[in-house]
Amino acid sequence: MGSTSTPPHVLIIGAGITGLVLAQALRKHGVSFAVYERDPGPLHRGKGWGLTIHWSLDAFLRLLPQHLIDRLPETYVDPDAVARGENGNFLLFDLRTGETKWKVPPAKRLRVSRERLRRLLMDGIDVQWNKSISSISQISETAVRCEFSDNSSAEGTLLVGCDGSRSKTRSLLCSLAGNETPVRSENYQLPVRLIGVSAALPSRVALKMRALDPFFLQAGDPATSNFFWFSFLDTPTNNDREDRDTYECQILISWPYRKDGSSNIEIPCHNVDKIKLMHSLADGWVEPFREVVQSIPEETEPKIISLEDWPTPPKGSWSNLGGTATLVGDSAHAMTMFRGEAGNHGILDVSNLLEALIPVLTSSPHSPAKTQEEVINEYEDEMTTRTRPAVLRSRKACLDAHDYPSITADSPLVARRGAFEDDDLEYLLN
Repeated sequence: MGSTSTPPHVLIIGAGITGLVLAQALRKHGVSFAVYERDPGPLHRGKGWGLTIHWSLDAFLRLLPQHLIDRLPETYVDPDAVARGENGNFLLFDLRTGETKWKVPPAKRLRVSRERLRRLLMDGIDVQWNKSISSISQISETAVRCEFSDNSSAEGTLLVGCDGSRSKTRSLLCSLAGNETPVRSENYQLPVRLIGVSAALPSRVALKMRALDPFFLQAGDPATSNFFWFSFLDTPTNNDREDRDTYECQILISWPYRKDGSSNIEIPCHNVDKIKLMHSLADGWVEPFREVVQSIPEETEPKIISLEDWPTPPKGSWSNLGGTATLVGDSAHAMTMFRGEAGNHGILDVSNLLEALIPVLTSSPHSPAKTQEEVINEYEDEMTTRTRPAVLRSRKACLDAHDYPSITADSPLVARRGAFEDDDLEYLLN
């Protein structure tokens, strides 16, 4: 690894999208690795929703082997629309009038099913399930060891935490930093509540939404500051349901939850009551938005999303154990979905990390390459500088979405997306 003859072996903690992209990229370069996931199996969390890969698309394609790139159409929510060159407009509507209020500047992007993409990325990867990490330790200058809750353990030359927004790896590495004032590793809870569903809607309803956009859209309610998100997950041509004349759709409704408790709407305990609440929140909306929500069957199983984030703290807030451990993706910078950038930053993390790391992992012990510790330190410097503002932009986008007058041209909710943007949102931490 540039300074040792120890064969490189990367321990990947987490088999989400980012962890699997990392695994496929290492496999492409012939670097040994192992993937450990706390879930008992790939379907434990359900089918999942949609994912947009936009400004990180070029990096994403560079990371994958060609045979997986060739199969990416299997993951598209609407391969026919992609074949026609449709890119979508990402519009924001007024739920009371139906007026188009904002159009997010278009960009080259792929809209994929998260579940189908994850399944594709698991191709050829031996994921070890039921592996919940419980401790991490550096056992030599070039080796790291982790233990799991089932009393098993693993050793490698680098451990990468890819275990999501509530990362145990993050918590462990923060506790090892030795700072006088330890960094809080728990997420910040935003004052918003959200209920979402994945529902198969009949074509007569879904096509009304498709006439507005072939992929996804968002909308705000000026009367309540409630927010609506809609996206397609499949079409009649690429689903295997018994009733093929349906579109699987992702439907989210969220609303502000005021700190003073005034007029707060609580999420009911029972699923049928959650769906009834979604129906009632759509009262007063114009068509087709109201009809879409009213069309959700009461027996649909809803999902409650806790809107939370973790603004990336300054470098050194977690220990990288002399360059033998680090974080990528949501583990390092959990953010809300209101700019659709979390996965894109995770992909860029992997790309930047491996661009510098692969020459170290594949070099001879006597080569002049940088040490792994130098590479990890430089990676974390760039990543923390890039992603802390990104987390805060996504926080501001979420807060603006639930304060309708704040949805202006300057709001991150409707602004152009990109890896680097010059703004100062540190006041949001107060």
